[in-house]
Formats: sequence, C-alpha cells, structure tokens
Amino acid sequence: MHEEIYRQKLQQFVTDGELSKEEVEALMAFQVRLCIPQETVDAAHTEICGQLFEKVVKEAIASVDGYNADRREAVRKAAQSLNLKTEAVMTIFSKAVRKLFLSYIQRAKEAGNRIETAKELKKLISFNIVVVTELLADIKGELSPVAETEASSAASESEGEDGEHEWESLDTLRKTRPDKELKEKLRKSSQKEITLKDDIPLRDRAELYETYLMFCITGETTNVSFGTAISTKKDDSEFLMLKQLGDILGLTRKEAQDVHIKFAEKAFVQQAEVILADGKLTEAKADQLAKIQKQVGLPTEHAQKIIKGITTTKLSSAIEASVARGQIGIQQVRGLKEANFQLDSLIAEPQRESIYRKTVEELFSSGTGDFDEEEMYVKIPADLIISSEKAKSIVQDIAKVRLENSLVQAIALLRQKKRDDVLSSLNDMLACDAAVPASRPLSWPTPGELDDLFAIYLKSIPKPEKLSRLQYLLGISNEKANEMQYAASEGSLPVAAEEKEELAF
Repeated sequence: MHEEIYRQKLQQFVTDGELSKEEVEALMAFQVRLCIPQETVDAAHTEICGQLFEKVVKEAIASVDGYNADRREAVRKAAQSLNLKTEAVMTIFSKAVRKLFLSYIQRAKEAGNRIETAKELKKLISFNIVVVTELLADIKGELSPVAETEASSAASESEGEDGEHEWESLDTLRKTRPDKELKEKLRKSSQKEITLKDDIPLRDRAELYETYLMFCITGETTNVSFGTAISTKKDDSEFLMLKQLGDILGLTRKEAQDVHIKFAEKAFVQQAEVILADGKLTEAKADQLAKIQKQVGLPTEHAQKIIKGITTTKLSSAIEASVARGQIGIQQVRGLKEANFQLDSLIAEPQRESIYRKTVEELFSSGTGDFDEEEMYVKIPADLIISSEKAKSIVQDIAKVRLENSLVQAIALLRQKKRDDVLSSLNDMLACDAAVPASRPLSWPTPGELDDLFAIYLKSIPKPEKLSRLQYLLGISNEKANEMQYAASEGSLPVAAEEKEELAF
C-alpha cells in the first residue's frame, strides 16, 4: 500500500521529465514517513525514471537529424535530473546501444558479399564514434572524446605487452596501433565500455573482425566498364577503425592478435604449399619462402614450423604410398630417425606394423637360420614405435605358418635337385622354430624325403645345435642320425633322390 502511494507520488513529480531538488527532498521525507525500504525506492526509481531516460536515449540514438545540440542537452538533462543511480543509467544505456549494435551486425551478416559486410561494419564503427561515444560522455559528464584520446591511448600502449613482442612484425597488427601522425588525423576516440562480448560468441566476433581485416588489406572493389573490376587501396586509417571494431566486439588484445596471426599464417601457408608441392625444400625455395615470410610478417621460428609441417605432410603421403608398395623397410625407417623426423607423425601405426611384418617375413625367408630376439623384440619395435607384445604376436603368427610352409618348399626344391635352395628353406624353417619352438616333429607322408633333407643339411657342415634341432623337426631317430653322420665323415652319405636319378640315367 505504502509502496504504491510512493510510486504514484514519483510519477506525479516526473511528468515534466525531471526531478527538482525540492521534489527529491519531498520524496525522501515521504519515504521516511511511510517507512519504505531503500531497495523498494531504488526499484521504483529504476523502473519509472528509467523508462523516461530510456525514451530520451532511444530518441537521441534514432534521430534522423543526428546527435545535435538539442539531443545532447536532453540526454544530459535526463541523466542528471532523474535522480537515477549510475549503475541504472549505464544498464539502460548499454541495453539500448547493444540492441542497435546487433542490428548493424545482423545487416552485416545478411550482406551479399565481403565488401558489403565490411561497409555495414564500417557504419557500426562510425555510429559508435559519432553517436554512442558522445552520448556516453554526456551521460557520465566526462571529458570530450578528443581530450580522452590522449589518456586512453597512453594506457592502451602498456596493456597486454607480455608475450606479444614476437608478433610485432605482423604488418596488419602494427597498423592497428597508430602513430602520432595518424592519431592527429583521426582525433576522435571511441568508447570501449559497451561491447558485444556477452551477446555474440567469440568465434562469430573473430570472423567479423577478420572480414574487416581483409577489407583493410584488399580495399573496396569497384566495377568499371567491360566487366573489369579495380580495387581501391585503403590507407592506414582503416586499420584504426579495425581496432575500434575490435573494441565494439569486445575482443581482448590477445583475441584480436590471434586473428591477425591466423590471417598471416593462412596467407603464408597458401603460398608455401604451392612452392613446396613436391615436398622438397631447396635453397632457392627457402629464399622465396623467406621473402614471403617477411611480407606477411611471421616470426622466423613460426614460419619454419609451418614449412616443416608442410614438408612433413608431403613426405608422409609419399612414405605411406611407398609403404603400401612395400618399398619402405627398417633401414629406411632408421634413416628417417637419424634425420630427426618424428616417425609417429610420418607413418601411421598400421603402416608401422606392416613394415615390421615385412621385416619378419624377410627374416624368415633370408636363409640364415638365425633369429635374434633382442633385435626383433626390442630394437626394431623401438625404431618403429610399436610395443614388444605386438611384435611378439606378429612373429608368432608368421612363424607358425612359415614353419610348415618351409618344409613343403624344401621338399619341392629337393625334387627339383636345387641343393642350395633346399639349404635356405631348411634354415628358414630353423629360424621359425627359433622364434616359436615346435612342440613336436613335423609330419610328412614320405619319410625318405625327410632323410634326404637331413643328409643335404648334414653335408653343409652346420653348427651342431642347428643340426640337432633339424633332426628333431624332421623326426630323425638318433640311431639313423648317427649312421648318417658316420657315412658323411667317410664321404659315402647318399641322397636317395640323387641315386634314383643316376640309376635312371
């Protein structure tokens, strides 16, 4: 009841658009007499006086005559005479301004092309400078924007310097920080308090900033006769407007810098990929890339990182193709490691496993009869960045199959009278057995051929341990093995297959 009485009294006093000193004192006395809490009074003033102030602000912003002296006086009077708290005034003003900012942004997004989008953004920047900044100064009763420029620019120079000097070579970023001559040319500063930081996602704000950055660099395209278009070169004042757009969008110094970096990187990458199409970095290409790096303003270390990334990607594609064709082996892999290439980024894990499988298969068909566990289970897996467990699994899968296949191959070669190839196949069988020892002798329907295999191997004067293991694999009894060894020492060890051939002759 008392609150409603107070509200009615307040509405009665502000019918002329202001509260006099006497009216303010009367309202305070009324509040005390009716025991109305201060929070209730503040809420009533914010609602009733706020509506009046909002109306004045909207009229000033939307005026077709611009923000002239009459409008300025009306806003100044409303801000000072309605007895509103500063927070309430700023909240009302900010809401109205951001709504108009968003309408400019919407028109920019709906524009037909990049140039038209930039033009709408330019209108937004101008609106902020000419209207919003002046309004804010009048509302707050501060220095004129021209005088404010000196202080704000000095403060901004000291902001966010840590970690940014590396990027001072970026030409587009440097131009957003005007020199004295340009400051004199563009005396008006723009307000930075009211922004769209909380109204638009960072990604969208960064894209809008990048669009205007592109406009600053390329200028405006004008169509002339016969279907020809020319670009109008922009001066550095456009970059100052870009900085002001960043303020409106609520971008921090770091966020704006990231857009410039991304833009410079993109320009460098596009040209570097053409130059490095074959993945080879020659001295001439390095000089060419250095010139481009200087043009876009990228730090040397960053440019080198991009160059290495491109060459690595190109090399990776070439290596993957070579792996698929079986042209990359463990020696080539070790060569890449010695050249300081990151193998896991060059060759995917399935391809690295494929190289290991190929290495194992080559070992089991090399005819050496050897299997080095440290080499196969430790060193090579480490070179290929695969686990020892995975390596053992691959070896076991291949060895089990190749063991019996080697016997079949040895018999076939025996029948073809290819003694040296028979020895190689028997050694391959022993290598498979060394990797995965057989739990029982191998079976074959014609034992005589197994005797011949043993006899041929015996004549090659093998190491005793290999001969003993082959005896086990072929199922040769100790008695027969001893007889054959004695015959071999006497030089009278026959091979049945060869005897049959001589008889037929």
